[in-house]
Amino acid sequence: MRLFVALEIPEPVRREVRRRMAGLRERLPRARWVDPDVLHLTLLFLGEVAPERAAELAGRLGEAFAAYPALPLRLAGGGTFPAGRPARVAWVGVAGPPELAPLQAAVARAAREVLEPAAGREAERPFQAHVTLARCPSPWPRGAAEKFGAAFPGEIGPPFVADRGVLVESRLSPRGPRYRHLAELPLAGVAAEMPGAAGEQPA
Repeated sequence: MRLFVALEIPEPVRREVRRRMAGLRERLPRARWVDPDVLHLTLLFLGEVAPERAAELAGRLGEAFAAYPALPLRLAGGGTFPAGRPARVAWVGVAGPPELAPLQAAVARAAREVLEPAAGREAERPFQAHVTLARCPSPWPRGAAEKFGAAFPGEIGPPFVADRGVLVESRLSPRGPRYRHLAELPLAGVAAEMPGAAGEQPA
């Protein structure tokens, strides 16, 4: 099972991202664009996980999320990785409270306890909150990266509150990855519910 942990982006924000993306693809070099319908903020990419570890992993992740409050977030600004070099990933930034980084670190620690050493390697990477919009098989030149950033000035859509995380399975297919929620991970003070999207979603 190919898994990751994320915070979801609500529809009003996705709608604004979709609006700004309209026509942008035709003005930029080829890339693999993310479907705005399934935008998310990845907290930790876990890669391949044995199915029998999923329940234990979800339980430990749930404990990590429950120690932190709901997070007021907003999307703001666009950029590319790596900075100052031909772009391989195009993204929009995520602004949030100071608790966001410690939450991500707690998620990484919880996963590492269950999945060592794979999660440990991921946990060593510095966390920069962002939402990926495109991946560039052939790196974009500077002009293309600047054109992308110019399409996402200032705040993007309304602010929102993230009150839970999700443990997601990503199944690769010729049409791109398809996502299935394995568990919802409420933040402090939020009642647990059944996953809202048990079926597969196209990426």
